[in-house]
Amino acid sequence: MKATEINKDGATLLDYQFDTLLDLVFFIENTKPITRENSSITGSYSFTGTHSYDEAMDMCKNGYFSEDVEKFQKIFFKVANQIDRKMKRLGVKHDVVGGVPDVPRYLMGHPLNMMAPAIRPMEKKPKPINLRFNAAVSAGTSKSTIERRGLAFVLLFQLLDKLGCNVTLETDEFSKGNGWGTVENYYVNVGVKLMKQGDIMNISKIYFPLVHPSYLRRIMFATEERMPKLENRQDFFDGYGRPTSLREYIKFKDETLKKDEINIFSDDYSYDSVKNALKEIIKQIGDEGGLKTPTEQVMELLDEIDFSPLSKFNDDDNYRDDEDDFFDWL
Repeated sequence: MKATEINKDGATLLDYQFDTLLDLVFFIENTKPITRENSSITGSYSFTGTHSYDEAMDMCKNGYFSEDVEKFQKIFFKVANQIDRKMKRLGVKHDVVGGVPDVPRYLMGHPLNMMAPAIRPMEKKPKPINLRFNAAVSAGTSKSTIERRGLAFVLLFQLLDKLGCNVTLETDEFSKGNGWGTVENYYVNVGVKLMKQGDIMNISKIYFPLVHPSYLRRIMFATEERMPKLENRQDFFDGYGRPTSLREYIKFKDETLKKDEINIFSDDYSYDSVKNALKEIIKQIGDEGGLKTPTEQVMELLDEIDFSPLSKFNDDDNYRDDEDDFFDWL
């Protein structure tokens, strides 16, 4: 774990970075809380999606197994398997002449039915890509919305990994204080690395930090409850801050972020259409020099993918079954 404090333009960022989920768990289990009345312990099921802090910690350590995860996994593989099948077409270009016929196109009478290698000259090695998923959401965010954006980033990681990109996936929990009291203009971020290029996809392990509300409302809360700078938490927006765009985080980190890396922030995009979100992100990565494969070919691949299985995420499906906490932040 690495904790740093950054002061810039009259504001302060407290930044905690963990290499793995287990690194985060070790910190929580070996650091005493410095505050009382901790929501990581007292949070209700309707607010957290778990019956206790211990249940949430077990999920963080060992993965989460439920009907929700099974549904999420089935939907992921329905889309990911399409990507795998179409990958063999990447790296070639279609023309009226070429070395190898594309039989399906030929049978359809498509004029561009011959294939040749699509060689893309690379002036330099493609840039590493950091997918940064902001776990901080307001209490009114529906479960289906959280599921769609979580699935979008899992699919994005899978696609970039298959394309041979140097890609990592991490969660950030970035929040801001009220702007008064002892934490005026105070920001907190907790970053945890989840996956890197070549890692085997384990949905039961990454579902919890990307989708389950207890990751934020128990595990992230427990982390903040152990930060000495937040001892007087009531000044920090009723204890845990207000969800804030990672673009604000970048204002603090501009001088330390590597200029030869590409950072993709989950809260820059809308996930009403996962396909559109993925195409927008792929275009940005291609424009910034993160792809080996021509961007237009990846966009064509996404156009051919059937994303209809995602419609199974029902907008009415939610953990919340009461309105008592609905207008609470976080």
